[in-house]
Amino acid sequence: MTAHSTPDLKAVKALWQRLEAEPAMSFHQSRAWVDSWTKGTSTPLAVVTLEQDGVAYALLPLEIKRIGGLRIAQFAGTAFSNENTGLIDLGVLEGVAAASPADLAAALSQAGLDADIVLFDKMTPEAAARPPFSALPRVYHQNPSFQLPLGTDFNAVLAQVNGKRRRKKFRVSERRLEAIGGYRHITGEDDAQALRLLDIFLAQKPARLASQGLPNVFAGREIRAFLAELATTRNAAGCPALELHGIELTGGDHAGAIIAVAALTIKDRHVTCQFGSIDENIAGDASAGELLFYRMIERASAAGHEVFDFGVGDQPYKRSWCPQRTELVDCYAPLNLKGRLAAPLISGMIRLKRAIKTSPTLHRSVAWLRGLMVRKPVAPERD
Repeated sequence: MTAHSTPDLKAVKALWQRLEAEPAMSFHQSRAWVDSWTKGTSTPLAVVTLEQDGVAYALLPLEIKRIGGLRIAQFAGTAFSNENTGLIDLGVLEGVAAASPADLAAALSQAGLDADIVLFDKMTPEAAARPPFSALPRVYHQNPSFQLPLGTDFNAVLAQVNGKRRRKKFRVSERRLEAIGGYRHITGEDDAQALRLLDIFLAQKPARLASQGLPNVFAGREIRAFLAELATTRNAAGCPALELHGIELTGGDHAGAIIAVAALTIKDRHVTCQFGSIDENIAGDASAGELLFYRMIERASAAGHEVFDFGVGDQPYKRSWCPQRTELVDCYAPLNLKGRLAAPLISGMIRLKRAIKTSPTLHRSVAWLRGLMVRKPVAPERD
């Protein structure tokens, strides 16, 4: 096994284009995702190609994150991704031997990867079972992801998650919004509309995160630039890489207000919700977020998609929608002595996070402490 590393996406364009077309590969290693991340955040990139006997079988778009004096190589943009797979040529995989951690480390080091350890996080079990990841040490990621199987019969889709109750909640939400003037489900059909929805999301989300005692991970111009680049990157058919959706009020005192926003990515009939937000100050009793999910899932079902993926993170609303749960894994490969010393600390921290998240008592205690440390946003003064 040998490895080559380049900072230039164009240098491996043909291979990348071929590998990302494989349905089993994640959208989060696509050129659209990685290019938007590097353009928006100016993050240096290391695109690693792995070869077996001179035949390329894997492409790994990586960034180097520095924590203290430790250099950690990770999938590009993984802080905002949901499920990772790397890019693997399944057609040649049968002839590829499982790489030991030492062999992979030697190849990556010889390729000039400037890192102490590589952490392949949030990997699906199927992806982690393939070379070059299959022989690497691993731990369960702290959060699972949740999926709703789809079909063209929307009633059958809803039947998986108590369809009668779900339809009743939908009708209640519609009646409450009709009472204040009505609503419509909108999408970012052009760049201007997409950016409008994105900016509304970025305005709504901080308040929700602060109320949960969480820091605003979407703060910063570079994150807005990354998401804007993704939302305005369109394929030959005009479909955006990041599809923005919203619930807009159409009448009454709040006509034109967007009270819920969500963003989807779609790859090979697999729809993934990347983020969402709600305005709790307007029609807070209408469950606008649930209404938007209902409309998006209905639309995805009618379009013939196969899965609606709510992404990584354990939340009650995801459990209520999803009959399927996927336990993700984090694989790692130390590249040098510093990486080998850090590996137990990194894996131990991941296990600790998982223990906290799976224990209601610990989770409540940590959430309380976190709430004390996170400053809640101050509402702007009004004239």
